[in-house]
Amino acid sequence: MIRTAHMEDLNAIVDIDQFARISEERLRLIRKSLENESVYVAIEQGKIVGYCVFDHSFFERGFISLLIVHPDHRREGIGSDLVKYVEKLCESERIFTSTNESNTPMQELLRKVGYRRSGVIDDLDPGDPEVFFSKKAE
Repeated sequence: MIRTAHMEDLNAIVDIDQFARISEERLRLIRKSLENESVYVAIEQGKIVGYCVFDHSFFERGFISLLIVHPDHRREGIGSDLVKYVEKLCESERIFTSTNESNTPMQELLRKVGYRRSGVIDDLDPGDPEVFFSKKAE
């Protein structure tokens, strides 16, 4: 099951996002996104096992800014399910997302669900370019 997340989901989201535990910036992003109702959670057996942040802040186009699945639940289709869910919410002609060049599992997931490489920014994470992907919205 996938649903819109609520502020009371914050602790469960942080529990599966290791970076949110150590990054105040990531935590602020999650809180703000929860306030804006732009966080979606995947739930299995009553527990949050994945989440994504999706909005239309990228040049007024749909953008998945975060997609995190609990390490114990990766490669079970949860990431793909979250992507497909927010694709249905997209109000623009194209939907975009990005990931580091080193994140090959995410790139594989995106290719599997029909995204294609759209461009690269070199200076976000030094030594690990950010690769952008897009897909025509359904």
